[in-house]
Amino acid sequence: MGRDKAEIIYGEQPQWRAAADIVAPICARTYWSCTAKQRDDWGIGESGIVDQVPGHGPASGIHAAFLHAPDAAWLVIGCDYPFLETQDIRRLLEARAPGIDAVTFLNHKTSEIEPMISLWEPAAVQHFLQRFAAGEHSPRRILQSCKLVTVVPREPQILHNRNSPAE
Repeated sequence: MGRDKAEIIYGEQPQWRAAADIVAPICARTYWSCTAKQRDDWGIGESGIVDQVPGHGPASGIHAAFLHAPDAAWLVIGCDYPFLETQDIRRLLEARAPGIDAVTFLNHKTSEIEPMISLWEPAAVQHFLQRFAAGEHSPRRILQSCKLVTVVPREPQILHNRNSPAE
């Protein structure tokens, strides 16, 4: 990308802010996986969770968040999904079920799950922490090994993340 995706403005605000607005109606508190500099620049204080094991991309951020509150259910969303809306996140919450470790979207085009738009229940959090400690740093592979409920997105484009300036 050549620059911080979280700082890109697609609408009226940077993506890190837009992502927080999406979950605000349904989450008691929002945290951001970020660098210490981002935490200071954004003025988010304790809501900024800095990677404790850097160098593994999104897995490092997820790891830090899960260590922060390992007994919590975590709604994880990447900041680079500009078509994602609150109604999409509600669909994940509505799909929660007893005995299920996580809820995620299934991309029918690629037949892949979307770990960066997922609800990780405490059992999945513990599973992630164990697998990460064992050297697995792919959120998708870790999530695939959990008991999952997959949700079909209301529109395929909500799963399209931005990975280049042209997008």
